[in-house]
Amino acid sequence: LVLYFISLHITWDKPIKILTLTVSLVYFCSACASAHNYMFSFGMCLIICLIVIYFNFELPAKQPGKKLTLCILISSLILFTLAVGIICCLKYQNHATPCYDFGIFSQMFHYMKKTGLCLTTCERDGLLSHFAVHFSPIYYLLLPLYYLFPSPEALLILQALIVSSGVFPLYFLCKNYRIPNLPSLIFSIIYLLYPSFLGGTFWYLHENAFFAPLLLWFLFFAEKNNCTMSLLFALLTFAVKEEAPLYIAVCAIYFIFNHKNYKCNLCILFLCVICFVLVTRLMGVYGEGIMSDSRYGDYIYDNGGIFTVIKSVIQNPIYAIYRIFTPEKLIFILQMLLPLGFLPIIIKKPSKLILLIPFILVNLMTSYPYQFDIGFQYTFGSGALLFYLALTNYSELTCNGVKVLLCALLSSVLIFAGGYASAFGYIETYVTDAERREHVETAFSLIPENADVACSTFFVANLSQRDVVYELESTSQNAEFIVVDLRYEENRIYLEKYSALGYSVIFLRDNAVAVLAAPG
Repeated sequence: LVLYFISLHITWDKPIKILTLTVSLVYFCSACASAHNYMFSFGMCLIICLIVIYFNFELPAKQPGKKLTLCILISSLILFTLAVGIICCLKYQNHATPCYDFGIFSQMFHYMKKTGLCLTTCERDGLLSHFAVHFSPIYYLLLPLYYLFPSPEALLILQALIVSSGVFPLYFLCKNYRIPNLPSLIFSIIYLLYPSFLGGTFWYLHENAFFAPLLLWFLFFAEKNNCTMSLLFALLTFAVKEEAPLYIAVCAIYFIFNHKNYKCNLCILFLCVICFVLVTRLMGVYGEGIMSDSRYGDYIYDNGGIFTVIKSVIQNPIYAIYRIFTPEKLIFILQMLLPLGFLPIIIKKPSKLILLIPFILVNLMTSYPYQFDIGFQYTFGSGALLFYLALTNYSELTCNGVKVLLCALLSSVLIFAGGYASAFGYIETYVTDAERREHVETAFSLIPENADVACSTFFVANLSQRDVVYELESTSQNAEFIVVDLRYEENRIYLEKYSALGYSVIFLRDNAVAVLAAPG
């Protein structure tokens, strides 16, 4: 405030204004990191945006060159990959990654390397293909790299790289809309700081992470009317998960309404329908279905399937709106839109509303809490479409576009500080837990590589490089070895349970770990 009033009475006010914004941002980031509360972060975003508006900030007229821009993009990608990848690796090495879902995928890659099949034993307490739960052949793209670097840590770093690679199609889309280099860089930085993408990446390995770069590449080639590459990235997106055709279908419909390559987009739309029907039928017959009941049970009646959801919304749209505008989902909406300066909904063309369908259907209509939580993996697809809407809408703004983009950037920084700055403090946790980690590793070394194991959820990933491993909390199997996580007092019941069943304790460290061997 002192700096602001000084700026009102001097002629060289620009440096003071910049200093005011910088000091405010640093102070607000510190406050948000300490509070670790999203509502508080939203309040800080409001104040920083008011500073931008009343100080009338503008971007520099001079733009960075193409080479410098690409160097910054590549440097940012490497920094994101290393920072997020290393933190996830430290959590894995410190036995802080749960069975659901990293333990599952870590064991799945063990089987893929050994047999070529996506098998697990810890996902449903018995040997089965992961395709029975989710249709995700996209994982085979990572298998050659996993052959070279066969470790769970490599998977964590690869996912960070996959997510960060989305800055390139985003940059090319900006160039396609003639957005200058500096705003294009700002969009890329917002992408790397985007709370929901960070949350999904910190939640270890998931196929959903492929959605962000693949959808942005599809949108870029569709914009360029390149049918061959559009079809290629549509097919790659289909391989991510069973709901992938929804995202591509929505994009194809959008381009049809905007007079973009009718034949190609109609063909892609037809492929979406065929792929969705085929995959859902196969999963219904050979797998566990597409989980529509657990995700959209509020809309399904008379034992209907996923298409009953559409019928329910048409018959009673007010109920759908009632389910969307709940307190938790309003916070989620702010978490998704505020870091983008609400640009995705500053829409001039009504046809752009089509691209909001996945955000509404996948994230807002569901009753499954993880799908409207930025700490999980369900926002990569809808988030990519929000970025596309943000940059296209920005390119159409005739006034105050720069201020909106600056507000978006600063809001991203503040929400990042409030939500994820604490993650970097895990380095200290890793150091202070060294002795306990050593006890756990000693316990693991006592278990033969070919032995069947049932272990606590935070040990599954670390013991997943074997044919048989079960999550102790959910298994009904009798394994040769039981490994109990004694860092949590409530797990002592498993020590008592298996001791009563005749298992003998072969290693025990209080507040760390216990290993029990089967009788005989």
